[in-house]
Amino acid sequence: MKDKTLTRTPRSVASRPRVVQTAEGLMLAGLQAPRSSGMDMADQCRAAFEEAIPLLKERDLALRDVSRIVCHIADADDFPASFPVFRQFFPSTSPGMTMMWLKDTPPTAPKIVVDLVICLPEEEDPASTAGF
Repeated sequence: MKDKTLTRTPRSVASRPRVVQTAEGLMLAGLQAPRSSGMDMADQCRAAFEEAIPLLKERDLALRDVSRIVCHIADADDFPASFPVFRQFFPSTSPGMTMMWLKDTPPTAPKIVVDLVICLPEEEDPASTAGF
């Protein structure tokens, strides 16, 4: 039997996660399982966070730097099954969370899509700390 966990179907550009610069920092938008067919919401949530880790690492950030999580979900009844996944990836931090229930999503749509918001500290102006 072929191990399907190591194979990924290429995703369209529209479904790939995006890094968006914001006034407060940045947002990783559109994180989702690369292959969601046959996966429950908890596994899709886990896959979304796994997608975020290398994107954050490229910017010298980690999941502990996340200040808000926005979850776009297809079924509110399935969402509590993802709570252990949140505890797994955020064991010592508790980012704020917003849940948006997208009613009437087609069955082929991902069960969960995650946006991560990272607020970065403002760069200090060297002149303001030099006492001028």
